[in-house]
Amino acid sequence: MMKKLLLGTTALATAALLSAGTANADGLTMKVEGYFQGAMIFGDNGLPNSRGVSFRDWNNEIHFKAEGTADNGLTYGFRIELEGNTTGDQIDEQYLYLKGAFGQIIFGEDDGASEKMGYISPAPDNNGILSVNTGNFVFGSTPTTVNNTGDGVKLTYITPRIAGFQLGLSYAPEACEERQGCLVNEFGLDNDGLGGQQFSAGLNFSKEFSGVSLGVSGTYAWTENELGGSDLDSYGFGLNLGFAAGAGEITAGGSYLMMDFGAIEIESYDAGIQYAQGPFTVGVQSIWQDYDFPNTEVWAVSVGGGYEVATGLGVSAGYIHYDRDSGLAAQDSDAFLIGTMLSF
Repeated sequence: MMKKLLLGTTALATAALLSAGTANADGLTMKVEGYFQGAMIFGDNGLPNSRGVSFRDWNNEIHFKAEGTADNGLTYGFRIELEGNTTGDQIDEQYLYLKGAFGQIIFGEDDGASEKMGYISPAPDNNGILSVNTGNFVFGSTPTTVNNTGDGVKLTYITPRIAGFQLGLSYAPEACEERQGCLVNEFGLDNDGLGGQQFSAGLNFSKEFSGVSLGVSGTYAWTENELGGSDLDSYGFGLNLGFAAGAGEITAGGSYLMMDFGAIEIESYDAGIQYAQGPFTVGVQSIWQDYDFPNTEVWAVSVGGGYEVATGLGVSAGYIHYDRDSGLAAQDSDAFLIGTMLSF
């Protein structure tokens, strides 16, 4: 019922040895998956000389996945994500993983534990095109409650789920991606201003009680400031509830994130509710964000829904209002979206 966001080499080798066993003769099984998200947007973005119409295909990826299982039950594999558009981050994420009774170990360029383990509010549509809590937010500004630490090379450990609880921990010696030039020698440079150490953690609880699904999360992330200023601390909380309603299901939830840069603090809240019945979904989602310097408030709301036309093909339609109140650059936007999501 719930829509949820769950959430080197030495550690990987150690886990493999502890699980001592031989690989199956069949070896790795390779899969190619991917998706395309695109939208036609009509309206007024509040800026002078705006065209009033936009076609966007900003979120498209191809995923190469391989996985195998050893005779002792140890699962091992890798994942590489290729952006469908030409960007400076052409390979989005790439990592190895091991899974077993001990939990899961992930090594490579991937989301940290604080992002993997946190719950946020559901989008109005099942495709996520109408979400105002996403990096793909169509007006260029990205208010979010996701406790994101980026895709720098990191080591992550996620425990098995015990009595509904699951813990994730991540560490990166450099909070940036290798291919973007952060490491200029074998160990990188300290205090070079390119990216400091990073740690993140997330704890969530997921369980069903008498037909009601409950998800609660708490996350924390710390990034070192190598330029000598304040380090970045962020912590967040999330809640999801799911339950049957007539012939369908309701998912409701919200989240909170505080980012503390020392002299600057940013608070973000989101809330949403979605109703799903068969191939249809409808809902509303809102987000609010406050910057104390410069004094800025951002507010957005999205209303609409989605429909699954066929397996792997969905369409969405809705309305988004976005408002930024700032002495530096105010903006008031209204837009109607018609979008599609094709996944395989």
